[in-house]
Amino acid sequence: MAISTISSTLFPSLTIPNTSSPKPRFTILSHSSPLSFNPLKLPNSSLKHSQSTTKIFAAPEALEDTPEVGGSEMPTSSVSVEADKAAPKQKIRIKLRSYWVPLIEDSCKQILDAARTTNAKTMGPVPLPTKKRIYCILKSPHVHKDARFHFEIRTHQRLIDILYPTAQTIDSLMQLNLPAGVDVEVKL
Repeated sequence: MAISTISSTLFPSLTIPNTSSPKPRFTILSHSSPLSFNPLKLPNSSLKHSQSTTKIFAAPEALEDTPEVGGSEMPTSSVSVEADKAAPKQKIRIKLRSYWVPLIEDSCKQILDAARTTNAKTMGPVPLPTKKRIYCILKSPHVHKDARFHFEIRTHQRLIDILYPTAQTIDSLMQLNLPAGVDVEVKL
């Protein structure tokens, strides 16, 4: 009884039967835009398609079972816990560059051995794309303008990630003796 009086005061044109059913009752109200058509007012020849919005309201007994927002009954999300497990809190990223492949491969092997002896987890070496710089030089400054020399420099790159490093890992990496032809970039 109380539901029908509340709904009749809120929605005067709405009539709700007094049957008690466990299913929630929904009411559909539609508001038409001024450009939308009403088949009762317009003749059949001038019917046009238009947009109308539809709102759905639930009866009060359907809202009783929903938990309150902001209360202590809110479920906690385990996404942040899983994200913490997946991503390490500290990571050392080492990027190596060299013009000569055997030098860079030897340096990668030294870094991986030093990290693994201190029980740090390693990922890599990941080969990054090789950069080619091509230089075009004329053979002669005065004649043979079409004859040219082409020189290129290839820069090979490798990426190594060290997960969960300890103080011993950092000390062993600092004591490494890498060749002079290898550029090492370290990010914490």
